[in-house]
Amino acid sequence: MRVLLLVALTGCVVVRPPKPTERPIWRVTEDKQLDVDCVSARPLVRKSGKQGIGIALQLKSRGDCDVRFTVAHLHFADGTRVGIDPPSPQALPGRSLVYVWWPVRFDNNAAWNAGRRSGDLELAYAINGATGTWRIAMVEQ
Repeated sequence: MRVLLLVALTGCVVVRPPKPTERPIWRVTEDKQLDVDCVSARPLVRKSGKQGIGIALQLKSRGDCDVRFTVAHLHFADGTRVGIDPPSPQALPGRSLVYVWWPVRFDNNAAWNAGRRSGDLELAYAINGATGTWRIAMVEQ
């Protein structure tokens, strides 16, 4: 009986927690920055966890610039699509450099368990009257 108890307990013991470099994290797969009219934008993944991704959007303006992201989706490679909240609008005066925190909330734990480890973030934008869509290719490794 003691042997069974000892075997059961040793099977449940974690020697150490995983290091941050051993945990899966979402990454931008290509350095595809947005360059429209008065601003250039670049995504920087800062956090990845079970409840989603944390992205800092680096916005550099070349003059007064009104940046609005109107619609956002996460498209997984298997065709699954998740609606997410877009980043907050920004009014950039002159030549500005701003980092906008963008929490991309979705069930990342369920996505991982379903094998959804790649896809695109899609952002519809309106920048000083110019409209379009920005796709950011990503993978979780």
